[in-house]
Amino acid sequence: MGSKSAVPPSDGDLREFLAVGRGTSVLIVGTLVLFGASFLSRVLIVRGYSLAVWGDFNLGIALTGLLSLLALLGLDQAAARSLSFERDPAIRRSIVRSTVAVATASGVIASVATYVLAGPIAQLFHDPGLAGIFQIFSVTVGFGVMSLMLAALFQGFEDAAPNAAFNQILNPVLFVGAVALAVGFHWGFTWVVVGYAVAEGVALAALSAYALVRLPERIPRAATGNPHRPRIWPLAVSFWGVGSLAFITAFADTLILGAYRPAADVGFYSAAMTLARVLLVANGALTYIYLPVAARLARSGNLEMLRATYLTGTRWSLLLVTPGFLVFTLLPGPSLTAVFGPAYGGSTGALQILGVAAFASVVVGPANACQAGLGEVRTLLGATAAASAANVALSFTLIPLLGVLGAAIAWGVARGMYPGLGLIVLHRRYGVMPFQRTLLRPLAFTLGVCTPVFLAIGRMNPPPWAVFPAAAFGCAVAVLALVVTRSVVPGDLAFARGVEALAGRPLPALHRLLRGGIRVTPAGGATP
Repeated sequence: MGSKSAVPPSDGDLREFLAVGRGTSVLIVGTLVLFGASFLSRVLIVRGYSLAVWGDFNLGIALTGLLSLLALLGLDQAAARSLSFERDPAIRRSIVRSTVAVATASGVIASVATYVLAGPIAQLFHDPGLAGIFQIFSVTVGFGVMSLMLAALFQGFEDAAPNAAFNQILNPVLFVGAVALAVGFHWGFTWVVVGYAVAEGVALAALSAYALVRLPERIPRAATGNPHRPRIWPLAVSFWGVGSLAFITAFADTLILGAYRPAADVGFYSAAMTLARVLLVANGALTYIYLPVAARLARSGNLEMLRATYLTGTRWSLLLVTPGFLVFTLLPGPSLTAVFGPAYGGSTGALQILGVAAFASVVVGPANACQAGLGEVRTLLGATAAASAANVALSFTLIPLLGVLGAAIAWGVARGMYPGLGLIVLHRRYGVMPFQRTLLRPLAFTLGVCTPVFLAIGRMNPPPWAVFPAAAFGCAVAVLALVVTRSVVPGDLAFARGVEALAGRPLPALHRLLRGGIRVTPAGGATP
């Protein structure tokens, strides 16, 4: 046990927590806007068009997302890891130039191929009418490649702001406006797809202009003359495999459901999945910024700080995710009705399965990003392959029998395997383990207090709006749990600074609250 006195971490330790906390905070804000805008746009589509159209839209999104990742060739993650690991300006410039050139060519080729093959692809889903939708979506394949590539270059410098500002805020906000116009003026669904492509194009243009101005500041022309060259191309091939398989893990169930079941079933399932992915918001933000942080810590050999930041980041994710998990799994009917309307109440079972799986993956922490940052690409590739194979096999087995529930089970198993296998490797080789008392105690307190309350609410057949005060109650209990169980760790001070930055003013009461329940070790890390 460490001392119970409120001793702050050293300046060096705090900087490491701040690197994670600052990037995670920025991306959480961006991702919340993304999900808020995505919710609004999807609700408008659901309420303005038929259930079959909603299913077609999700098939188009899933397909073009897969093609974008395939065309990206793993260059985004390889560049982010290499830029964080390398320090020579000449090498960094070479990484930027070569990856952008290859990604541009690959994006153009992928968009053209998707347009030409839109008809045969639509036949796979037994709906020739999808061909026109896929042709419009085809341009977003190239847009997606370049948006991810440019954001990854800033990710390599541990700067999450461009991805948040352009990909997570500007793009979805523009799309909300396009959908609102289409629904308000009773335009056909084709205009919704056109609006999606235009929003992607405008956001990419803005991000490109920003990169032309800001990237040269990060890679000055002065060079050390170091003849070393990074192994970026073998790394890119490995990350290409990881990214492609990860997408299969995430979306194979949706695509296979579309092949076996009508578009309406895809619509039901997509509604449940949309809510379940809310639980991955904080973890996704943490994963994005943790890859370059892990690479830098690996370069310096600071494994103690690697373990401390991993634990602290996972705790932050759980603090934000646990209330939503309780709402979606214990009040699934009101949750779906509140967002999508009473017609979607039939997917409550799927939402509960998806919610449990998403929550389990958050508890494990950013295992896959940590593996990538440490250069454990082979083991990462193996874990991803196992998870994607499980999703595909279970989808083909269960979807013909169980439909939407079968798809949810397939995704849930794969989602749990993906980070779980990675954590096993990290624990054995680097001693990384999030399941410590400073995580488990507040989690147990929150679940113990909220579960009977939420079950009681569910028995009273509450109106849909009841999920919002229930979620607020869960958030309050989750914060209180940190103090009651004396589970505040020094890295939480970085979280407080991030909140102060967002608020634009100091918050001394928050600091006093955190310091009153802090647990430290001499190195400033968390006690187990």
